[in-house]
Amino acid sequence: MQELVGRYSRYLTRTGIWGKKGDLMDVDMKMYLSGEKLYGDDFSLEQLKKWVEEEAEGYSGLVREAEAAYTYVYHELNKMHGFQYVKLPQKCIALGVGSANCQEFYPILPYLSHITSLEPSNHFSTDKVGGVPVLHVKPSVDGKMPFPDDHFDVITCFGVLHHIANVTFTIAECFRVLKPGGFMFLREPVVSMGDWRRPRKGLTKNERGIPYALFINMVKRHNYTIVRLTQFDFAPLGRLLSYFGVSTFSHRSTTVLDYALSQIFAFNKKYHRVTRLEKFGPASVYMCLLKNQFSSGSKFA
Repeated sequence: MQELVGRYSRYLTRTGIWGKKGDLMDVDMKMYLSGEKLYGDDFSLEQLKKWVEEEAEGYSGLVREAEAAYTYVYHELNKMHGFQYVKLPQKCIALGVGSANCQEFYPILPYLSHITSLEPSNHFSTDKVGGVPVLHVKPSVDGKMPFPDDHFDVITCFGVLHHIANVTFTIAECFRVLKPGGFMFLREPVVSMGDWRRPRKGLTKNERGIPYALFINMVKRHNYTIVRLTQFDFAPLGRLLSYFGVSTFSHRSTTVLDYALSQIFAFNKKYHRVTRLEKFGPASVYMCLLKNQFSSGSKFA
């Protein structure tokens, strides 16, 4: 009997129902881990400052470990789930939100005249990408972007929002600075990525995925047309391929396989996944968005 109680207690702790010391977690944390609310999205300015400091410290440490062998491995993913569905005009002005060294733009460089990189890290800097000039701008703590309304033709935001506290406001800012008729490409995890109250290998202190339903609703608050919405990132496949030193999204064949498996298990939209069975499902979402004509600025005050 004691063994059964012990096993059950360990299960409750692992799933986040119990805290570290066995105390029931508060109601707010239950809502966060269940996906009802997004942790950090309603933080005060002081809380945002602390978040940014902690993320900057953690991210720079991860970058230092990986920068020597850094290679961008998502070109096939971006082409398959995003770029192929739009027709860009010539001489586009692009914004990369957290775009590091801007390698994500390579497939669409022929259409770009200028790139602005909104990037917090000092480890990534370049004046040009394939001959296209790049301007580097540091983001502000509160998420306000130092650009005029309706300024950019293209915005990319790949795997960045889950590092940011106030995601809803950041999406609103992206909408504000995007021109009517412009495109935004979003790619984010929609799972918790583990219990962020505890250290997680290879992750910063605060990063967490964005619950699927909340993410879609954040986008729908603005006058976007969802050109393409794709669930992808089938975690078991990624782990299997990593044993052979293969990155899932650096090859078209494995990107297609990931998409196929993700569609089979697309019904699984659970946010905080603990058991192996729960992890059989797509862990990320890719969105290609069009800002509708006659839209201007943001719906956010």
